[in-house]
Amino acid sequence: MSSLRVLPAALALSLALVACQSAGKRADNDEVKVVNGVEAVCAAQADVDAAVGQVNGLTPDSTVAEAQQAGDKLKRALAALSKAEGQLDKAEVKEYRDQVDLFRKAVDEVSKNKDLTLAEAAEQLKGKAAPLLAAREQLASITVCIDAVDDSADAKADEKPTS
Repeated sequence: MSSLRVLPAALALSLALVACQSAGKRADNDEVKVVNGVEAVCAAQADVDAAVGQVNGLTPDSTVAEAQQAGDKLKRALAALSKAEGQLDKAEVKEYRDQVDLFRKAVDEVSKNKDLTLAEAAEQLKGKAAPLLAAREQLASITVCIDAVDDSADAKADEKPTS
């Protein structure tokens, strides 16, 4: 019965330790997850390519069982690729978020020194911005953003004046 009381305390302690983990450490961990995610996507893509090759290798002389096996292999490979891509996307978002946190902390530190000129502050922050910009670029490469179009401006331009 005492082990049941210890379990919530241990869980609370582990959550507190994770929450207290430094942003730098989280960023490092997320970077490792991104690298692992890229490797998983590449491996899954290779499996899909192999499965497609097996499907393309079917001939009129192939059996229904061979076609079924090739189709099943392709289905599993595509599911694994989808899962790997989803995990990679989440890791890249987390890495970007952690880099933003690190940069915000660096800005807070620099802004405490009121004697710095803007040029000096910019110089101190330049190195801190590079990982943030790299994470942003990496995230942008997987994110497709569509600009909203203001149709009301087009509609007004198309209206013909009445005389």
